[in-house]
Amino acid sequence: MCSLWSDRKDVYDNGKPTDAIRNELDRAEGAKQDIAGTASNIEGTSTKLENAIGTATDASERFDQLINECQSIIDAVRKQSTD
Repeated sequence: MCSLWSDRKDVYDNGKPTDAIRNELDRAEGAKQDIAGTASNIEGTSTKLENAIGTATDASERFDQLINECQSIIDAVRKQSTD
């Protein structure tokens, strides 16, 4: 039984492998938090973009209405000029 553990001395080598694993887990947790933060930022940006697109669409529709109203006024003035 002792021979099984003698080949695995690195497992108990002053805790260094354990520290290495702990450090790796800490880095992984940090990366996970970074990814979560980035995902949150992307979601926020996406929401802002959706709102901006909605605003731009509304503005475009209003602009089209104004152009149509102007065209109607021009047509009415031309019609009065020919009458």
